[in-house]
Amino acid sequence: MTQDCIHFTNWGENVKNLLAYLLMLCGIVAFFFDGILPSCVIFVLSLLGYISMPFFARALVDGFFLTSNTYKHFLRIAFTAYLTQASFLLVYILWEKAPQPKRFNIVFTWLLAYIIMYGVELLISLPRDRVASMNLLNPNQVSHSTRYGVVISSSESNNLPKGMKIPKWPRTTLHGLAIVLFALCMILITFLPLTMSLMSVTCVLIFYFLHRWKIDNRVFVATIFYAAFAACYTYLYFRMTGIITLESVALLGFLICLLLPSKKRKKPKWFYRLFYLFYPLAIMLCGFIAYLFS
Repeated sequence: MTQDCIHFTNWGENVKNLLAYLLMLCGIVAFFFDGILPSCVIFVLSLLGYISMPFFARALVDGFFLTSNTYKHFLRIAFTAYLTQASFLLVYILWEKAPQPKRFNIVFTWLLAYIIMYGVELLISLPRDRVASMNLLNPNQVSHSTRYGVVISSSESNNLPKGMKIPKWPRTTLHGLAIVLFALCMILITFLPLTMSLMSVTCVLIFYFLHRWKIDNRVFVATIFYAAFAACYTYLYFRMTGIITLESVALLGFLICLLLPSKKRKKPKWFYRLFYLFYPLAIMLCGFIAYLFS
């Protein structure tokens, strides 16, 4: 029975990984082959591309908690973001009629989501020291008060992810840093043309909280919350732009991620880091093939 459960878990993890990259590839094909393939095919491929987002949102959260060094992990994601943007630029240089991305690629959105998770950790894993008040049997001879305050240092600071290293600053300073990081990320999300910024960041935060705390009926609660946010986002986007955004179909990928079992198997580091190159290489390959058929 145990072997069957392990086999099912490994199967679910393999299916999830395969789905993630196939769906992402569909989105890339939809971008470069717009005008080459029929519009109905492009529409379906675009929907499939949006569905891939939650798979990578969950992978980002898993990596945040499993990495041995969050700073190096962040730098690898940043390198992927700039390499992906350079891939778009290279395709455009070689193919003058190549479609131009109107927004920064989604890896930049993952960078902001990563910073927000770091800030949340500073707040919840480094709580402020508390003051306990005690009643004295005899009044203090100096102040004549019967109450005595004692500072109780929190023991929850060891709750940080194993790879998260923080400066040895006062906790108040670290909490202030977290607030600054939140404000900076919100400003960048508001003013930078990022891909699926609010939908992606919200998805990352939901997976983050599901990873942090055990929640009863987690699939139901998380799905209802994300569905409500997606509905509000779609409505407000339509009211502001007059366009019905398709980003809400990511809810389907979110549900698949919740239902499929997840298990991290030990593999060489180079195996996981090769996947950082998949997105930029897929962009260059699809751009080259689209150039040949244009």
